[in-house]
Amino acid sequence: MKRLFLLMLLICGVNLAQAERFIFTVGGDESSYNQVKIINETTQKDFRVRVVFINDENDKTKDEVLGIYNLKEPGDSDFCNKKVKREQKLGVDMPKDFKAEVSFSVEYKDYPLFDAIVIHITETSEF
Repeated sequence: MKRLFLLMLLICGVNLAQAERFIFTVGGDESSYNQVKIINETTQKDFRVRVVFINDENDKTKDEVLGIYNLKEPGDSDFCNKKVKREQKLGVDMPKDFKAEVSFSVEYKDYPLFDAIVIHITETSEF
């Protein structure tokens, strides 16, 4: 009985983990960035991603939307020009009905006219 209970907790934990947003603290070399770019490196088409400033990790109603990103096809990208300071917390929300498990990676780019935070969305592999 104990094992069954632990298995059920594990299954519920996995499902909750999939529903969580991706949260990260802005790093990199710059004191601030003026662009956030999302790149779809999945096989999924036609979905939207929301990026928010995390003001209180325990209360999503206090989050401020930084941008809504429309991704039409694999390899597509979208960006939003807004100032984001280093050490701010950002959250990436995927659609509730998204069909694939994903992972995220973040890189910081220093271009001549702007500094960008680039968020890569990739499908989680079996391995």
